Amino acid sequence: MTMRDGLRRRSVAEPLSRGDTAIRVAAMDPVASAAASAAPSLWQDFWTTTFMPHGCCYQWQPLIIWMHVLSDAFICLAYYSIPIILFAFVRKRRDVPFNAIFVIFGVFIMACGTTHLLEVVDVWYPVYRLSAVVKIITAIVSVLAVGMLIPILPKALALPSLHSANAALHKASIELKRSNAELEQFAYVASHDLQEPLRMVSMHVELLKRRHGPALDATGQAYLAIAAKGASRMQSLVASLLSFARIDQVPVGLAEADANQALAEALDVLAQRIAASQATVTHERLPPLRMDPSQLSVVFQNLVANAITFHRSGVAPTVHISSRSQGGEVVISVQDHGIGISPEYRERVFVIFQRIHDSDTYEGSGIGLASVKKIVERHGGRVWIESVPGQGTTVHFSVLSVAPSPGSAHAP
Repeated sequence: MTMRDGLRRRSVAEPLSRGDTAIRVAAMDPVASAAASAAPSLWQDFWTTTFMPHGCCYQWQPLIIWMHVLSDAFICLAYYSIPIILFAFVRKRRDVPFNAIFVIFGVFIMACGTTHLLEVVDVWYPVYRLSAVVKIITAIVSVLAVGMLIPILPKALALPSLHSANAALHKASIELKRSNAELEQFAYVASHDLQEPLRMVSMHVELLKRRHGPALDATGQAYLAIAAKGASRMQSLVASLLSFARIDQVPVGLAEADANQALAEALDVLAQRIAASQATVTHERLPPLRMDPSQLSVVFQNLVANAITFHRSGVAPTVHISSRSQGGEVVISVQDHGIGISPEYRERVFVIFQRIHDSDTYEGSGIGLASVKKIVERHGGRVWIESVPGQGTTVHFSVLSVAPSPGSAHAP
């Protein structure tokens, strides 16, 4: 018969045995118990079970026992869950200040949960010495937590509130938009106003070359050629910059663009360059896109022009435009067999005026791909490059597709 059953079933009038007397003495007078029954070792004394379990105090009434057991168990579970959440937060958000206080609070809460766990154990198995040690550890950790919290409190109070942080962020966002708008307006006005002086310079350089070129020596004619080339390049840069500045002036709506028509317009603009370079441009039947038609044509024009420009020496340019569906988007790919792009330059080429080749080797303004990226991202898409140096480049861009109406289909 167990100690619990004996205490439940023995009559009050029945005389106690020596063991029962030892248990009662241990419960009422711990000092006398320690003197009467010395444990053979500290370890055995630590795990002794001569005390009465808490169930005896509850007179082994199931309702009272399970009320205490379940409440302590759920409290323990909640206490153990909180540190896991805190540790996960600290691990993922190392930028958050005062991470150490989160860790010490996690340890403190876990120690509190352990005290409730031992309360459940003590109902049937009285490990009171272990419970005391856990409570001592909990007390030490709690004092450490308070000691760490006191010096942190002024710093925590100095942190901006969520409302003030959001207000500051909103103000900075407005200032950034205003600054960007001013820069775009400046670029537009500057590029527009620079066109007339550049036309005057180019015209007079050309007149000087025609009228007085034969009278100049070789050095003078070389100077004129350099001036004419510089003026022509500046005109090209200003025109590209003006086109780049105008991108934001086109409102982004839900217009449906016929990609085949936009590509045809781009190829018409590039017809002279295509013929001069003996390039071959092929394309599949493209689906309609959720994009401004005029800006889609600009995207095709820049990508095909780049593919023609950066071809391998002695090899006629070949360009192929294809498409594929990907979720609710359409991915358009412009593939060439040119010189390719090294991996370290695949992000840099989308930055305005960032060229990886000098203008004497390959013509261009350094704005084409920047314009492509800006247009595509304004329409909610993205653009990226796949390339093998020496073998070719494929520029992909994704935009929202236009859902076909029932019964309609696009040719492959």
